[in-house]
Amino acid sequence: MAKTSGYHHGDLHNALLAAAEALLEKQGVGGVSLREVAKTAGVSHTAPYRHFKDKNALLAALATTGYVRLAEAMEACVRDHPEDPLQQMSQASHAYVELAIGHPQVTNLMFGGVLQPADWSDELGKESNRAFEGLLTIVRNGQESGRYVDKETREIALLVWSTVHGFSMLCSAGHLHEVAEDPRQITALVDSMGGMLMQGILK
Repeated sequence: MAKTSGYHHGDLHNALLAAAEALLEKQGVGGVSLREVAKTAGVSHTAPYRHFKDKNALLAALATTGYVRLAEAMEACVRDHPEDPLQQMSQASHAYVELAIGHPQVTNLMFGGVLQPADWSDELGKESNRAFEGLLTIVRNGQESGRYVDKETREIALLVWSTVHGFSMLCSAGHLHEVAEDPRQITALVDSMGGMLMQGILK
């Protein structure tokens, strides 16, 4: 029988999430179940129910993890280049693509419609908003510095997000197979697309 005595309360939660993400990335949503997660984590089959009432709750927690990563990446862009909104945007674009390629199934869970609105937890909604607010901050910084056009901030953010997200999904889904396996080509393409995109929002 799997033993849970080696886990503290908080450690079990993180161990279950790590096991679930490993299963998700390897087998997709269909390969994730609370029983398989428990087996992968090396705990009893009832242990996951201490933290997740069902599979959808577990998937929502995984999506939340993805949004936390994205939000932290957006915030890091601002911290790394406090006086340069153009570099903030460039770094944010690269970070988004890297996260999507590095965690394709989690990204699909976040944006692919797998989770219905009823499955979204308050925490998932909060972190999703935090991630988008990070992009809004970068756009505002560009506008306040006089570098970006004086248009609706949210509309500019949606334009940037849609462009980078679309490219990320093509890469992570394998539709740009000849490109997606070469990080240098990906970097060059993101820079090139970013440059063309910026021409449309620069003053």
